[in-house]
Amino acid sequence: MLPLATAAEIAGVSPASLYRFAAEGRLNFRRLAGRTLVETSSLIALVKTAETWTPSNRGAAARAKRSERSRAAWEA
Repeated sequence: MLPLATAAEIAGVSPASLYRFAAEGRLNFRRLAGRTLVETSSLIALVKTAETWTPSNRGAAARAKRSERSRAAWEA
């Protein structure tokens, strides 16, 4: 069992996101002495469902335009 803040840090998400995952049934919470704890096994299962990272080309057009403007300003 992990405290909510620790589980959020491990998963790289906010505590609010953990509550959302619990509402979706993707994460299990437990209450102990008034504290909300995250079941470690359910956190591991959640992290394993993350999609594989692949680089994107997002922003390439904007970078090219900035470069073009910079070259044009240099030549002027």
